[in-house]
Amino acid sequence: MAQSLPDVLFRQRDDSYLRDLEVEAEYWNREDDTLLSREAMPAVQSYVNRRLSGDPEKKWYEVIGDGREFREGCVLGAGPGDLERHLLQRHEGLRLTVYDIAVETLERLRSAVGSTLAERLETRQSDLNFAELPAATYDLVVAQSAIHHIVNLEHVAYQVNASLTDDGRFYMYDVVSESYFQFAEVKKRLHELLINATGDEHRLPLRVNWPDRANWTFSPFESVRSGDILEVFGSYLVEESRRTSSSLVGLTIFGVQQATESGITRFVRRALQPLLLRAGRRGVITRGLTRGQLMFELDSLTCDTGYLEPGLAFVVYGKRGPDVQGNPSS
Repeated sequence: MAQSLPDVLFRQRDDSYLRDLEVEAEYWNREDDTLLSREAMPAVQSYVNRRLSGDPEKKWYEVIGDGREFREGCVLGAGPGDLERHLLQRHEGLRLTVYDIAVETLERLRSAVGSTLAERLETRQSDLNFAELPAATYDLVVAQSAIHHIVNLEHVAYQVNASLTDDGRFYMYDVVSESYFQFAEVKKRLHELLINATGDEHRLPLRVNWPDRANWTFSPFESVRSGDILEVFGSYLVEESRRTSSSLVGLTIFGVQQATESGITRFVRRALQPLLLRAGRRGVITRGLTRGQLMFELDSLTCDTGYLEPGLAFVVYGKRGPDVQGNPSS
């Protein structure tokens, strides 16, 4: 029995949706350097690499293809070109189709990939919220920071699963924190506590300008349902592996301040040690520890224990068989 299309769409193609979609497309046609797309500082990138790929020198997408080759693939959402270039270089027989709503973003991608590799690259302007992918076609589907801009997650998850071949894989790297960046109070307070407790005692406390839904400065679909991504895609596909990061590290994009050695010691004593005890760990070495290193320690701890929602996830999915109709089974 074939899996049926989901009957839940959070947005229909009405006038309101089309207005938001036009703004979204204009935003990405205009912006190629955003808060979330900028290259991280080396120490942060190494930390995130280690969390997501297991190797501080290896980015998440560099594990794609370890042990196998791919022939027909697609990418949901055009990136700056690093992902697509890597895939085409590593898999010489791969043909890649990239779907994105923004025409100029697709054109920038083709230029970034280069004329030789672009011979195996097809770009398609498409609204992923309503896109129909070819059935049982792709042995590789990849999404890089695109799914958190999707409103109709169920539709996209269904399309991805249906588009995979029986041995196909879906590799997803994305923002999976609270939707619309409306972070849990404990997460915001812990972040501010870390920043202020490790800073100069003579400075005023840091006040982070947390994203405000009443004064939204991002694109209309930014992080629209990021908090639902893992649950929805886990229902429509078979999750094979999941690695997470940035429950706290990702929040540094909203505000930073210098740290002092005495401040770090205070923070470890007041806030970190109780968390370590809760996780069954004795403690951390604080001598010579920078605030960044302390942030990484706490970030790993809160991700691994589930104390805070992670900010990023790298998940590998397999195809769910056609044994359900309507709501996917586990």
